[in-house]
Amino acid sequence: MIRAALTRLFRAAPAPAPTARSLDAAGGGRRWADARTVTSSGVVHQSAATIGARAAHFALNDPRGARIVETLAANVVGTGIKPRSVHPSETVRAKLHREWTAWTDRADAEGRGDAYHLQALAVRDLVTFGEALFLFATDATGAPILRRLHPEQLDRSITRRLDSGAAVVQGVEFDASGRIAAYHIRPAMPGDPLAGYALAPVRVPASDVLHLFRPLMPGQVRGLSWFAPVLLSAKELDALLDAMLVRAKVAAMHVGVITTPDSAVSYDGDQNGATLDVTLEPGAMPVLPPGRAIDFMDIPDQGGASALLVETLRSIAVGTGVTYEQLSGDYSKVNYSSERSAKLEFRRFVEGIQHHLMVFGFCRPAWNRFIRWQVLTGAVPASAYLADPSAFGAKWLPPAWPWVDPQNEATAAEVALRNNLRSRSEIIAERGYDAEDVDAEIAADRDRLAALGIPATTDTGAAT
Repeated sequence: MIRAALTRLFRAAPAPAPTARSLDAAGGGRRWADARTVTSSGVVHQSAATIGARAAHFALNDPRGARIVETLAANVVGTGIKPRSVHPSETVRAKLHREWTAWTDRADAEGRGDAYHLQALAVRDLVTFGEALFLFATDATGAPILRRLHPEQLDRSITRRLDSGAAVVQGVEFDASGRIAAYHIRPAMPGDPLAGYALAPVRVPASDVLHLFRPLMPGQVRGLSWFAPVLLSAKELDALLDAMLVRAKVAAMHVGVITTPDSAVSYDGDQNGATLDVTLEPGAMPVLPPGRAIDFMDIPDQGGASALLVETLRSIAVGTGVTYEQLSGDYSKVNYSSERSAKLEFRRFVEGIQHHLMVFGFCRPAWNRFIRWQVLTGAVPASAYLADPSAFGAKWLPPAWPWVDPQNEATAAEVALRNNLRSRSEIIAERGYDAEDVDAEIAADRDRLAALGIPATTDTGAAT
């Protein structure tokens, strides 16, 4: 009975009047006729290889692309993101630091640099290709080493379901629970002169691979070049600059135009069919025969090209995360406030890369592999490591940020310290150093000055 009453009520109710869309972004019509959409991570996977190849050309051939790569690598890594052991024993900490410093020189499988050099290469690959790929191996002594691979050696062609319920997507293998289990890596890149014939990809356990990328969409398993938002604008800008240079050059070559009453050719050159090959020289003034005259030309105005160039450079800088001044090298229009604001925003961006990508994806796995090697060699007792593995962890110190206004920032740090708003360790860590090392150096300086009878020039204990 109740169901019948509801049915009659529903039929008697008037139909709702049609309404227009209230969200403009979901509308249609001509204004959205050329709009493009990205519906899933599959779109990223399909386009990433092409974008990476174009980005590599941009980073190698365009001065703006090279500048962006160098700027990000220098600010994210600099001289290196360095570890400080968190072990409670000062003796153990000092020993681990000595062993780590010695190992960094042998960390690169190719011997071209140290472990911090590999960190910089990882950032370069992240910016250019959108992902960085390293393979753990061991040298003749059993020490762990890292080999840098081209990201495209991770075989994109392998995407399939496995009988065990696992799956491989773009060369990345997941187990039945959805965790990464292995990577399918080709021994060499196509086109490598030493690669010979094509070799089948090798399945490498995930524990032996470092694969870094910035996930932009759910379900994304491969990286996308950080240049993707700006490549088209950068290409058009390069073409515009080339056209403007050629136009200005041709205009400068044409100091004047020779006119003749008999419509004779105004230039001297080699006739090639219907084409006259002419060589122009700057400032040339030929001797004219009777009946010819010269009309001097004005160099054509470039219009608003300069403003367009600046705006395009700003757009490229925004799309890649750097500041306009870092990209262009033009600091003529900045003041203290604008420079500080820009650098603080850039600093937040870089710190996110340092801790979310580099520390988690590169530094910690490298440190863990180093500690395991120390345990295997007996330098770290296995019993102590098994009893408390977390005691053998490390905190990571990125390179120090330069001061924009050293005097004001140092005064602010001193005021915060005196009012117990910050600790000395925090302030020192911001400078890229470890408080224990700084305190040890201060104590050593005091002892040395006292032994030599030299009075201290500053009161280092005032803040304390």
